[in-house]
Amino acid sequence: MERENDFFQFYNNDLSVKHVLKFYADIDGHIAFARNALKNYEDRFYGLHSGGFGDAPSKTNKISNPTESAVLNIPDSASREMGRLRAEIERLYSLQTEIFAEICKLPLVEKNIIVDFYIKKRQWVQISSSVHYSETQCKKIRNRALKKLGDLLDQNELVKNFNYPF
Repeated sequence: MERENDFFQFYNNDLSVKHVLKFYADIDGHIAFARNALKNYEDRFYGLHSGGFGDAPSKTNKISNPTESAVLNIPDSASREMGRLRAEIERLYSLQTEIFAEICKLPLVEKNIIVDFYIKKRQWVQISSSVHYSETQCKKIRNRALKKLGDLLDQNELVKNFNYPF
């Protein structure tokens, strides 16, 4: 109960919503990093015994399965780490989807301003030109959208419970 109250206060703080939006803008980098780490593990352990072309017969006429033999020789710690990386990648994709779904619930102008400023990293001059409002009006609309988005994010369990690297 105490965590929920802290979180509610957390997301009703504009600065915290901005942190989530900044993380959202960088989430593809986090996914790429995790995928690269997973690929390195897979190359290291699954590539160990792949000297042939899959199920090619050996000199003893036995069928060789490099993947099967590699799996049997993977240390438990490496297997756990690969599982953790796969789960992290899925969580990041899910989080990305959930955050964008919450942004999409905003009215069109608010959504456009939030996406343009925080995700596309456009300048206020460009944003005001595209939405046909002054820069001052755009900033006011952004502030209103941040408050609405804070309430929306607070209702989303995945977004609410994610451990952000602040």
